[in-house]
Amino acid sequence: MSAPSQPPPKLAERLRAVRVALRHDLEATRHVFRGQAAYVLRDPLTFQSHRFDPGDYDVLCRLDAARSLGEVFEQLVTEGRATRDDEEPFYQFVFSLHRMGFLQLPFSDDKLLYRRFTSRQKSQTKRRLMSVLFLQIPVWNPDAFLSRTVDFVRPLFSRWFFALWLCLVLAAGGVLLAHGKEAWAPLNGVLAAQNLGLMWLTLVVLKTIHEFGHAYACKHFGAHVPEMGVYLIMGTPCAYVDATASWGLPGKLQRIIICLAGMYFESIVAALAVFVWAATGPGVLNSAAYNAIFLASVVTILFNINPLMRYDGYYVASDLLEVPNLRQRATQYVVALLKRFALGVRSPLPPADRRLAVVLSGYGVAASGYRVMIMLGLAALIATKLYFAGLMLGALFVVTTLWGMGRKMVQYAWLAEECAPVRGRAIAVTASVMVGLPLAAALVPVRSSITAPAVLGREVETVVRAETNGFLAAPRVASGQIVAAAQPLAELSNDRLEEARLAAAARLAAAELQRDAYLAEQPSLARQEQAKADAAAAELARRTQQIAALDVRAPAAGEVVAALDAANTGVFVPEGGELATLVSGAWEVRAVLAEEQIAAAAPKVGDRVEFRPADRPQRGLGGVISRITPAGSRVVPHPSLTHLAGGDIAVAPDKLEAARPYFELVIRLDRPDETLRYGVTGQARLSARAEPIGRLLYRRLVRFANKLSES
Repeated sequence: MSAPSQPPPKLAERLRAVRVALRHDLEATRHVFRGQAAYVLRDPLTFQSHRFDPGDYDVLCRLDAARSLGEVFEQLVTEGRATRDDEEPFYQFVFSLHRMGFLQLPFSDDKLLYRRFTSRQKSQTKRRLMSVLFLQIPVWNPDAFLSRTVDFVRPLFSRWFFALWLCLVLAAGGVLLAHGKEAWAPLNGVLAAQNLGLMWLTLVVLKTIHEFGHAYACKHFGAHVPEMGVYLIMGTPCAYVDATASWGLPGKLQRIIICLAGMYFESIVAALAVFVWAATGPGVLNSAAYNAIFLASVVTILFNINPLMRYDGYYVASDLLEVPNLRQRATQYVVALLKRFALGVRSPLPPADRRLAVVLSGYGVAASGYRVMIMLGLAALIATKLYFAGLMLGALFVVTTLWGMGRKMVQYAWLAEECAPVRGRAIAVTASVMVGLPLAAALVPVRSSITAPAVLGREVETVVRAETNGFLAAPRVASGQIVAAAQPLAELSNDRLEEARLAAAARLAAAELQRDAYLAEQPSLARQEQAKADAAAAELARRTQQIAALDVRAPAAGEVVAALDAANTGVFVPEGGELATLVSGAWEVRAVLAEEQIAAAAPKVGDRVEFRPADRPQRGLGGVISRITPAGSRVVPHPSLTHLAGGDIAVAPDKLEAARPYFELVIRLDRPDETLRYGVTGQARLSARAEPIGRLLYRRLVRFANKLSES
């Protein structure tokens, strides 16, 4: 018989003469899980369901106010269903039924009542603290409304409509594939500030439809739906529905359909939204349709169907594996494994075959790790909006988690009865964990890596600029072309320059004529005309040089990686405007590192670096550092690495200045090939210095906090 983990002592003496009876309003259903019968009792007052194996259910059914608990136990012993050694577990089981609210016991132990009261107060305090982020507000009992309207929705659960749904989803998928680039393009702005209001409203509507899907599925299969309300998640209202009555349904397929009904309803909305989005132009309706597609697909896949989160996917997995209370049983199994193999406690493991043992242990570890990741991720998300609140929440979670784990470990190692035979080992293991892990974090050095944004370039890069104003008359080269020195790159035209040259030539000729006329009789005037002639000649030479500069030629041999093409013919190019970019020499990677990254990596000329281009991240290119700038600069030398071009470095749009200085590293690649593309961005990975884990985590936390403060 199952028993709670910490039952009150000596229950047999106190409860032997007590008479109890099972509540008559409890609803019981029989199920088969993993080939074994089980019974589920549902409390219609609290809407909670509890599972019992056949042995416990037999004991539960024998409880009768006409007989004392001692008489019930004696009958079990007489029939061979229990032994004398099972007496204390029997009363512990009865007491657990009382805590579930299935029966009442006439206790007068004021100390026990006070312990239960303080325990309840602590749990309520924890719930109040969590309710700041997750607040559940019951609104109404929808059962009568669902009963009146379920006939209108019932066709959605038929086989012919399911076939129609498949066709609808496939057609919507085809539309998205046909509009591939258009479908992906708005993703960058889906969380933009101007879209958050519409996104929020779409989320509320979708989640309401989602919960009505669960509710109508319950009602379709005859289950009771006693409550529906609002669930505030970080201030965002979402609907919730109490579908616990579905556990009383005998068919596994029925329960799975109820779990998936919310996503089923959402997918209908998302599929219809695809056609609305494809058929409409930019506007509110188009944005709302795209938000519905995003929320009903990506968000649903990440959250609702994820079995590690206690949403629809969790209950589907629990039913498919035929393991009720999957998370609780997995946690208990992992704890039992730790007790046995870490502490040496020889208490029996929870019953499970080999396959179930693997499932429970794997799920228990994954769910615990995922819970930590979600809480820290939630703290980071809040920190992006409320800086100090997010950091305090993350620190509070870490401190309370470590404190709770440490307190339970110490209490168990020092006080638990089952640790008595191995008390010394339990205390030693607990002390080594609580002291050894912090020491390891403080003293044991580990190597890590640092990644920095980088761009692929060449050893020599020349930007060819216009030496004078002009209009592009004829581009002579295209990107990717190899050119020789002095090869024409582009031809500009400027009629005003030609007019100015002709005017200067005319003034020169006139001044020379006047000078020759004055030369014999008026030398002084001749000298004045000579000065005018010299000025006109200088002007003519300057204009001639400017006209010659309209024929733009390559200053050196190289490859054209950027140039104005035929589509730009007729475009005005100001003096200093870029006409083409020529590159030559060896391939190089230019990476920019923040000050703390330089301090952590301590790079030197000759150190190895790996570069992974963004267009092929699976391919690593090795190289060595050839140059390091001695001083940092807030001006980012490569605009493609800034947020203005989709990079990671935030800069002021007008000056390209970052909030902190960056250092540039130049990496010479070992074996470049012809497939490399100039200007491709990526990530450069450097080996950091060996340092203790604690310092490494501290630096990364500080870096994260700095990024938040900058944004």
